[in-house]
Amino acid sequence: METSRERAGSATRWGPLFGARADEWAETWEGPSGWGTAVYEHVLDRAHIEPGSTVLDCGCGAGRFARMAADRGAEVAGIDASRELIDVAAGRTPESDFRVGDLEALPWDTDSFDLVTGFSSFQFADDKVRALREAGRVSRDLTAVIIPTQVAASGIAAVFKPLFPLFPPAALEGMRHSGMFALSEPGSLDDTLATATLTVVEDDEIHFPIAFDSVDSAARGFVGAGPMALAISHSGEEAVAAAVRASLRPFTDSDGHVSLPAWYRVVLARAGRTDVS
Repeated sequence: METSRERAGSATRWGPLFGARADEWAETWEGPSGWGTAVYEHVLDRAHIEPGSTVLDCGCGAGRFARMAADRGAEVAGIDASRELIDVAAGRTPESDFRVGDLEALPWDTDSFDLVTGFSSFQFADDKVRALREAGRVSRDLTAVIIPTQVAASGIAAVFKPLFPLFPPAALEGMRHSGMFALSEPGSLDDTLATATLTVVEDDEIHFPIAFDSVDSAARGFVGAGPMALAISHSGEEAVAAAVRASLRPFTDSDGHVSLPAWYRVVLARAGRTDVS
């Protein structure tokens, strides 16, 4: 009989897809100029992460946020569906506790961490309410949920949209439920948090450009993203790479630098409490 801490949900599906090109993901999206720096620093500041704090990053990927938290003196842990990305994360912060697993079944005890985070990760869970309840269970204080917003103006969405014909139809339908923008519809995250019995204590939106120093780097990042493996298997890598490069042109300046507009909603929540100091 399955318990709440056993492996469940979408990890067995997403793990191999995100792990297929883990090094490229780590070098581009989670490199020195990776996408999340502004959001990571905002969460670390608002949660007052300092020496002695304990932090768990759900969907930790290659561990860039975990490294930043550790640099502030925190004891960090991370979980991801991809063994390959966990290996990169462990190499970056070897003193930490990184595990392969599912967001819907976290392998830690109740009240283990001061802060539990999910940077554009909870929306990939098949059962998002269960994943958020698990995050709230292992957090003794704050849970941070970060999702993309203003999708219509998002550079990432604009790059992906022309690629839809390259995906198998079943994959596109699946990604509407379990994918990057699965919680981005107005009210969706609010309803999910409420059902998971997490009370919002702070709600911000952060706008920043996602920058790549070249079209080659941006193309490597997009082609190496987990969902792209579905398009590559259906239409071939050459077609996918060409479509990505074409989609990047409107965001490329005369020097070849790529800048994608992006907005992220950053929610800090607690179970049954409504103050943040």
